[in-house]
Amino acid sequence: MKKILLAALVIIMGASTAMAQSRVYAKDLEGTTWKMVFDLKKEADSVFERIALNAVDGLMDEIDIRFEFQKNQKLIVDVNAFGDNEEQEESTWSVNDKGQLWLGSTDSFDADDETVFMRDGDRLIAFEMEKGRLTRKDSIQLVLVAK
Repeated sequence: MKKILLAALVIIMGASTAMAQSRVYAKDLEGTTWKMVFDLKKEADSVFERIALNAVDGLMDEIDIRFEFQKNQKLIVDVNAFGDNEEQEESTWSVNDKGQLWLGSTDSFDADDETVFMRDGDRLIAFEMEKGRLTRKDSIQLVLVAK
């Protein structure tokens, strides 16, 4: 019985470590381009919300937002909406002492001061401050497209 409990404890600890987020390092971002991916269906709590978010999710597929992280915390944001309205704007980015990535706002992209990104494997996942705690928002992710 003790062996089973010990094995279960090891598995649980391993799973929680695997699901933990990793720090973001500025040196790993410089010179890379990331695409913002939306999966709004993950935010739905009811059938009605799923129906509404499915419609919005289809529209979001037509919006391509890419972030080019440059040296000196310069950020180039490319927004291509519905294939014919491409805009490029400059912004800033930073990584705080907790290893959390913060993106600056532009005219086309509104970065929330309470949203940060943390690494989860090969993706950067959005986290929002809610009631003094960071809450994971799997519906918004950054995926590496170029080094």
